[in-house]
Amino acid sequence: MASLTFKNSLKQYQDSGFFHNLEINRGIERESLRVSNAGAISQADHPKKLGSPLTNKDITTDFAEALIELVTPTFSSAEGLFDHLSDLHHFLYSTMGDELLWNFSMPCAFNAESEIRIAEYGSSNSGMLKHVYRKGLRLRYGSIMQCVSGIHFNFSISKNSWLAMNPHPSQAFIDDQYLGLIRNVKRNFWFLLEHFGASPVAHKSYLLDRAHNLEQYGEEDLFLASATSLRMSNVGYQSAIQDTLDIRYNDLNEFINSVVKGINTPYEKFEALGLKDEQGMPQQISAGILQIENELYDIIRPKRTGASTSRPSNLLRRHGIEYIELRGVDVNPFIPEGISTNNIKLLDVFLMHALISDSPIISEQEAIEIQFNHSAMVERGRDKDVSLSKEGALFPLADVKKNFYEELRMVAKAMDAYSSEYSVAIDDELTKQDPPSRRIMSEMKEHEMSFQEYGLWQSQKIAETYRNGATRDFSHFIASADQSIKELENLAKSTSADINKYVELYNSKLKEEL
Repeated sequence: MASLTFKNSLKQYQDSGFFHNLEINRGIERESLRVSNAGAISQADHPKKLGSPLTNKDITTDFAEALIELVTPTFSSAEGLFDHLSDLHHFLYSTMGDELLWNFSMPCAFNAESEIRIAEYGSSNSGMLKHVYRKGLRLRYGSIMQCVSGIHFNFSISKNSWLAMNPHPSQAFIDDQYLGLIRNVKRNFWFLLEHFGASPVAHKSYLLDRAHNLEQYGEEDLFLASATSLRMSNVGYQSAIQDTLDIRYNDLNEFINSVVKGINTPYEKFEALGLKDEQGMPQQISAGILQIENELYDIIRPKRTGASTSRPSNLLRRHGIEYIELRGVDVNPFIPEGISTNNIKLLDVFLMHALISDSPIISEQEAIEIQFNHSAMVERGRDKDVSLSKEGALFPLADVKKNFYEELRMVAKAMDAYSSEYSVAIDDELTKQDPPSRRIMSEMKEHEMSFQEYGLWQSQKIAETYRNGATRDFSHFIASADQSIKELENLAKSTSADINKYVELYNSKLKEEL
């Protein structure tokens, strides 16, 4: 049963007219490896028709030259966002020739780390800085871990949306609301692992020379029998040393100071790697626990847009939180775009639930509890006997789900005032009996396939949906790609300092605790 505290909060938002006047802005960053038709990571350069990955706002690269990242603008509707994301995929496939996207969060099989080329961004200072950052990631964690793919969901509500709850919403008020949302996402992240987890298995090359607790599956793979998301496990896109920062999102300045401390605090292991290579070129931006702010690996982060040369921590300190970036969503391999319209609506509802629910500060004890629940759902989330911890007591997942699902349905019904059919979409999502993690393991077993065989087979099926699709108008994306090439050339012309001095200048911009 939904809690009385939640019911009262929801009623307060409804009575104020909040949902009638709500304006949501949401966008997606979707990552995916380019692979050959045989399922090997691509050795080709980033396709020229996609423009410059440094300056193209639509399509860039992440860690590797072959790790594509599709970036949407924000949209006021789930449908508009999904349609744009689908168009981006069609445009991408129009440039890829015989290559295809590996439509899974866990990467394809590797023979050696040397197969993975670090992404290149040209000779400009900003481009070289991005390349140096990636060199540092390779040194610290190895290249294979960096090839994990995911969906990043960017979410905010307009300033006018706050007027129903506060006639004069200051930035401090908005910051507190978003921090409360973040804390509740941390508390209820088990739900996203259950519903969106789609990485229960990995090829054994993923754990090359790394310690792990996974079990053998067949001859080629590693898994946990009831896992939901190895991507979000301790062998996924994680850094154990970052736990020492003890980030709880209770206060914005406290969060910023913790991140700055992470950058400024040298870590002996990273110091020993050296800041420069044998040729005297930088190979890490810093020797801190974090090289830069974006190295903070967490399921969710507060964000603020600004010039590419600005430090994210400085932007947050000066201007406050603009939006939140939800990073803990796996790629759904059964959907060509990796995420569906109804998935987007479910994320809207989940985040709205987090926003309007009571959100006390996270104590040290609750932080331990949150980590316990995270590990339980990552490793045993499909086990019918799994339990979650709340206020020091264990509760069966089935009971926790019953109450939480009821509250999500209540939020969806309220959001029908914002946009019709949220209730229908959320009911469809919550009644599904076959989450992606279970379906992956079931189909691998049914077809007697290894993960590499299954991943290639599924990705090839997805590729055909694009190659056989209707012709679309790509003029907007083509123009954007062409413009990005011009911008790259202008950046290269304006480069004046050498890269070592530029890294020093970038580090000098980091403001200390205020």
